[in-house]
Amino acid sequence: MDGETFRTLRRKLRRTQIELAEELNRHCRQTCDRAMLSRWESGRDSIPGEVVNAMEAWTDRQPRDARVFALANQKGGVGKTTSALNLAYALMQLEQRVLLLDLDPQATATSVLFGQAATELFRQRRTVAHVILDDQAMADAVTRGGEAVDGRSAPFDFVGSHINLAGVDMRREPGFDAALQDSLEALRSSYDFVIVDAPPNLGTLTWMALGAADLVIVPVQTEPYDAMGVSMILETVRKVQRRLNPGLRIAGILPTRFSANLVIDREVLNHLVTAMADIAPVIEPVPSSTIYSHAAWASRITLEASPRSKVVQVYVRLAEAMVAGRPLPRATQTAVSPEVPIRPEVA
Repeated sequence: MDGETFRTLRRKLRRTQIELAEELNRHCRQTCDRAMLSRWESGRDSIPGEVVNAMEAWTDRQPRDARVFALANQKGGVGKTTSALNLAYALMQLEQRVLLLDLDPQATATSVLFGQAATELFRQRRTVAHVILDDQAMADAVTRGGEAVDGRSAPFDFVGSHINLAGVDMRREPGFDAALQDSLEALRSSYDFVIVDAPPNLGTLTWMALGAADLVIVPVQTEPYDAMGVSMILETVRKVQRRLNPGLRIAGILPTRFSANLVIDREVLNHLVTAMADIAPVIEPVPSSTIYSHAAWASRITLEASPRSKVVQVYVRLAEAMVAGRPLPRATQTAVSPEVPIRPEVA
């Protein structure tokens, strides 16, 4: 077991280094202290086999916690909400326990799923605005999958949003950045995946989403200006890692609205693969198609409305990799020629 894995297991057990050292001293023939654990986690000292066995046994007995994925980008119109909805639906189809959290004050995901019934969700105090601004328990804000609200329902568990959530940026309290992280803790053992649809900015709500997440997916449209803006969200991720959530990892950059027939799209994709080579994987791109617009116009999730369409299968493959714990399917570079399409390659 390497140091990074040891640190991950310690955090999964929700133990500080001092607390874990005390438990190891009681249950193993080891004399541990915080300094020794630090050396194990940094890789400076090897971890004794007895300690490895104890850690693995304790972790196996722990309730399985949800993996929290945040979809974040400071730019709007990059397919963030579309990706969040389709990923949640694909995971649900794979029999996973899924919670989708709409953290965008524009409440687009809420409108897709509930339409005019979103007003009733707010009246019933079942929005993330009530959780973050009024200290309401997250469990009380969840609308269960299949539960009808004024004739509308979501296929998976959902917490809606509301324009009042924009007031978060006006709140100044110690530790407020961790409010979402704290509110999700009580629910993590109830789900396999929590998908957080972050707002299109780098404000407090995006910090909250990243602070609560285990992994972040960055959707980016295959347009030159959008690709150049990826560095901004990645810098925000690095700041959150340093200041709020050291366990946060980048799952990948997700190119969206990609047309293999357009030279500029292939050039942008090639640029992303090259520029991100040592930073983050670039995921198999989401093809551009009018079926996404048609589904949005009908207030439906595209994968639900057109389950056999090839253009939505990227979300199915992505969800399958997430469930299996495999590396996410990756994009590969290609010659800038109309005859050569991008083909996904699973690392």
